[in-house]
Amino acid sequence: RKVEELKEQIDLTDSQMLMQYGAGAKQNIADFSANILNNIRAKDSGFVGDLMTELVTNVEGLDFEYLEKDSGIFGIFKKAENRLKRFMAQFERLEDQVDRIEGKLDEARMELLRDIGMFDTMYEKNLEYFKQLQIYITAGEEKIAELKEKTIPSLRAEAQKSGDPMSAQLVRDFEDTVSQFEKKVYDLKTSRTIAIQTAPQIRLVQNNDTLMSEKIQSTLVNTIPLWKSQMVLALGLEHSRQATQAQSAVTEMTNQL
Repeated sequence: RKVEELKEQIDLTDSQMLMQYGAGAKQNIADFSANILNNIRAKDSGFVGDLMTELVTNVEGLDFEYLEKDSGIFGIFKKAENRLKRFMAQFERLEDQVDRIEGKLDEARMELLRDIGMFDTMYEKNLEYFKQLQIYITAGEEKIAELKEKTIPSLRAEAQKSGDPMSAQLVRDFEDTVSQFEKKVYDLKTSRTIAIQTAPQIRLVQNNDTLMSEKIQSTLVNTIPLWKSQMVLALGLEHSRQATQAQSAVTEMTNQL
């Protein structure tokens, strides 16, 4: 229905209509493509990787082996206490750093979720522009076919019948106008190709954001709590090890005495 309505409005004797045919849809797709490019350029997903790297580096910096160093029988109480204090200081600093990074990762995840929603909107707009272009292209092609099959042969027959040179020139001018209109429709097809290529590009970027968001979610829900529980467990094991070591030292000293 829209194609038929638009085809009825095509008047190649109107030079303004010829120049403006499909211009709105073409401009929409051009502005839209530029908007997508600007959004992608403005995105900096590298900082998420930096946060992950910082998180791993900080956790790896926690010196678990220092707790296990042997200090001998007589120094076991004092030195073990010093080692534990040092480890606790490291643990508290690490906990603050992990909490800070956790907060930044959660902010990054929320931003990615907003971007995913934005790309859904972009995809729908791109589909709308594609449909608009398709209507203009179909109407233009049908009009060109009608002109070539009916209107131009009829005008040629009338010009030949009249024998008037000016009538023949008018026919040639009209044929040139039809050729110009064909080029205009071809330009619209190029814009349609851009819309077709844009659709998978939008989905590609959106899927990357979705994967990154899921990784961050997994880190926040699984990895970081696991690390924290393992660090707390390490402290608990150290307390137990110290108690056992102290008891062994006392027993050994008793045996020596």
